[in-house]
Amino acid sequence: MSSGQSPRLRNMAMKSLTLTALLVSTAIAPVALAESAPVQYDANGDYLSTDHLYWTVTDPDENGLNCRWSEDMPEAWYAPDAQFPLMNVREWEVVRSFDYGTVLMANRTPAGFVTLNDDRGLPWLKVSIGDNDEICLARANRDFIRPLD
Repeated sequence: MSSGQSPRLRNMAMKSLTLTALLVSTAIAPVALAESAPVQYDANGDYLSTDHLYWTVTDPDENGLNCRWSEDMPEAWYAPDAQFPLMNVREWEVVRSFDYGTVLMANRTPAGFVTLNDDRGLPWLKVSIGDNDEICLARANRDFIRPLD
C-alpha cells in the first residue's frame, strides 16, 4: 500500500487482507485436523478405516513384513469399475518384504482411505511402491505396523 492512499482505502485493504487470511486458515484447518486424528484399531489390533499416510514396520519377523499382490488385480485397480479377483490376499504372491523399522507410505487412491479388506474382512494397508499408483498390500494390524505421527 502506498503512503498516498487515503486512510479509508488503507482500512478497507487491511480488512480485505484479514478476511482473506481468515478464509484461508479456515479452509486449511480441517485438513490439519484430519491428519492429527488418532488411528483406531479393534480388539484384535486390526486398524479401522483410516487415511493415515505414514507407518512404520513393527513386525519382528527376521524375514520382514510381507507385502503381497496378485497378477489377477487389474492394472487400474483404483478405477470405479475395476473387477477384483478373489480377495484371499494371504495367499497372494509376496512381491516385497520390509524390515523392522522401515517407514511405509500408504496409498490414498481412489477415495482417501489406505486399506482394503480381504475375503475374511481383515484390513490390508495399500503400500506405495512405485509410480502410477503401484502398490502392494501388507496386513494392517498393530502386530505388524504402527502409524507415525
